[in-house]
Amino acid sequence: MIQADTQSSGTATSKELKGWHVLVMMLGFFGVMFSVNGVFLYHAVTSFPGEDVKKSYVQGLNYNETLAQRARQAEMGWQAEAGLRDADIVFRLRDRANRPLTGQSVIGEIRRAATQDQDVSIAFTPGPDGEYYAPASVLSAGQWRLRVTVLDANAETILFEVEKTLIVS
Repeated sequence: MIQADTQSSGTATSKELKGWHVLVMMLGFFGVMFSVNGVFLYHAVTSFPGEDVKKSYVQGLNYNETLAQRARQAEMGWQAEAGLRDADIVFRLRDRANRPLTGQSVIGEIRRAATQDQDVSIAFTPGPDGEYYAPASVLSAGQWRLRVTVLDANAETILFEVEKTLIVS
C-alpha cells in the first residue's frame, strides 16, 4: 500500500489571497487609471482653446451675411493658389478668364491647426503676373493653414477670402 505524507512542514509558507491584497490591487489599478486620465485631460484642455474663430457666437448671428458674401465671391469667379517658393509664401490670384489680378491689397494669417501659439498675421507684397509674396521665414516644419483676404482699394471691404493648406518640410 502507498502512503501519502499528509503532514505539512513548518518551513513552507502558504500564499493566500486576502481581502487587504484585493483592496491594494484595486486601489493601485484605479489610482493608475485616474492618474493617466488626469494627464490626458490636462493636455487636452491646455493644448486647444476650443474656439477656432474669434467671437464665433456673433459670427453665427451674422451667418446670413457670410452666406451672401460667399455668393458674391462665387459670382466674381476669382481663382486662388498658394504655395511656397524659396523663402516666400506665394499667393496667385486670377479672374474668371484666368487673367492675373494685380494691384490688390492682400493680407493673410498663418495658423497651426491645433494651437494658437504660432499664429502670425502677414501682409503680401504685390509681384508680377498676379502673384503676391510674403516671407515664409516664420514657418517651422509641419502643416499650416493660410487664410488670405483680398481687400478693396480703401482696405475697408473684403472682396475675396480663401483658405489654403501649406506643408513645410
